[in-house]
Amino acid sequence: MAKIINQITTDWSFTVARRKAEDNLTRARKADKGTVFILAPNDGTARAIADAFRQDRDVKKYYVTGQDAEKASIQYIIDGKQSMTVFKDVRLLVKDAINLAQFVLKGVKLITPNSYDNGSKMVPAIQSNIAVVTKDNVKKVLIDSGYYKESDFRW
Repeated sequence: MAKIINQITTDWSFTVARRKAEDNLTRARKADKGTVFILAPNDGTARAIADAFRQDRDVKKYYVTGQDAEKASIQYIIDGKQSMTVFKDVRLLVKDAINLAQFVLKGVKLITPNSYDNGSKMVPAIQSNIAVVTKDNVKKVLIDSGYYKESDFRW
C-alpha cells in the first residue's frame, strides 16, 4: 500500500501534482489516454492536474474532482476545466461544531448515527452535510446561498 501511495501522493503541492501528472502522461500509452478520470485530493491539485491533462493531445476528455470549492476551481468548473468540487460549507461546519460543543459542555450523552473506529475505540461522530458542486448547480449552491458573489466569476 505504501508503494502505491508514494506513487500518487502529491504532498498537497500543486507543483508536485502537476509534475506527477505530466510524468504519468509521458509514461502512459496513447491507448490509455482517451477519456480519463482523475480523483484529486483538493481543488488546487485538481487544477494543476487538469492543466497537465488538458495539454496532452492524446487525452480527448477528462473528468477531475476536487474539494474545498476554492474560487479558482469554481472558475475552472464554470469554464469546463474541472468537473466538480466537494463543498463543505464552513458556515455549517462551525454551526455543527458549536452545537456539538454545547452538548458536550452540558454533559449530554450523544447518540449519533455514525461512529468511526480510530483503532482504539468507536468514536461517535456527527456528519455535516456537504454538496457536490458542478457547472449545473454552481449558482444555486454557492451564489444563491451567499457563500460567493456572482461578480467574483466570469460567466
